[in-house]
Amino acid sequence: MSSHEQLSGITVLDLSTVGPAARCTSLLRDLGAEVVKVLPPRDRDRVEPGFFAYGAGRGMRRIRIDLRTEPGPGVFLRLARGADVVVESYRPGVADRLGIGYEACRKESAAVVYAAVSGYGADGPYATWAGHDLDYLAIGGFLATQGRRADGGPALPGATVADSAGGGMHAALAITAALLRRTRTGEGAFLDVSTTDGVLWLMSLFVDEYLATGQEAGPGADLLTGRYACYDVYAARDDRWLAVGAIEPKFFANLCRALGREDLASHQYEDGRQDEIRAALRQAFATRDREQWVDELAPKDTCVAPVLSISEVAADAHLRARSAFAQGKHPEHGSFEQVAPVMAGSDRGDRLGELPQDGATDVMALLMGAGLDPQEIDQLMADGVVA
Repeated sequence: MSSHEQLSGITVLDLSTVGPAARCTSLLRDLGAEVVKVLPPRDRDRVEPGFFAYGAGRGMRRIRIDLRTEPGPGVFLRLARGADVVVESYRPGVADRLGIGYEACRKESAAVVYAAVSGYGADGPYATWAGHDLDYLAIGGFLATQGRRADGGPALPGATVADSAGGGMHAALAITAALLRRTRTGEGAFLDVSTTDGVLWLMSLFVDEYLATGQEAGPGADLLTGRYACYDVYAARDDRWLAVGAIEPKFFANLCRALGREDLASHQYEDGRQDEIRAALRQAFATRDREQWVDELAPKDTCVAPVLSISEVAADAHLRARSAFAQGKHPEHGSFEQVAPVMAGSDRGDRLGELPQDGATDVMALLMGAGLDPQEIDQLMADGVVA
């Protein structure tokens, strides 16, 4: 079996548009699942991603169903009858009120794996709170460990760490594990996927340390948050930056030797010498351009890497050699590159699928596959229930 067939034959109904659930279904599609996005009517006050985002060009199918009026929920449940996985990202209780929650889907298919992906989980004091990536990072402890802005507040992380890892990867892993269990038991599952729980797991190194020792991590208080000069970023002569992650003494010794400051190596973790070491490293790195230092230091086991801008990431020779980008095609916006299916086990081809037109042909095929006849489908379209 080739890598991209790992989830071949698995059908996923995806009720998400943005956020962690959309990240999850993009991963599942990259691993070979057929993903059907079930979107709301266009005139709903709901954010939808740009044509390039969340799996654009990855071959997902789409249908619009008005789930707030009959017979919309019934149409969805007909689709759920043949689905292996349902992924939704409503606040807890909403799917049940719409008539498309786990119990309703389980009546259609006892083996369905139903992932309810939310910000804070299905229960607890915060369950009904609205939120986005930044909020989940705040509750999970991530923001408190970040560097500080000029006003003293935590720096914005820039990347959607909670959505992508705390929620998206969390949900995809839980779903694949539930599908594996189903092969042994024949039973489906309800998965309460809390994005904040996922952030907590990402922060477990710091949280576990606090629970065990009472020592609390924060900016400048820990190895990973800037306490030591061997784990920091430094400006080169051309005002571009280098990341130094020389945690192990042997790597720091290699760095000091290459910079002509072998005298610093034995003082790596002396708190009273950190200002001195940091100043020496800043002075050294300021004598050459970033790429000169990368060429000099990276091959010498120094744990030095360039801090790349997004445009530099897109052109990076290593990522290109790893087939990390692939050509996609959109029927309205033409061809463009996207990040390829880079998760281990995905098929890193040089081309992505084409996102189908949001038209009636694919909808007709989807609904006929769910057992509706053409006359029923025509009526549903005429009534605006599906589109």
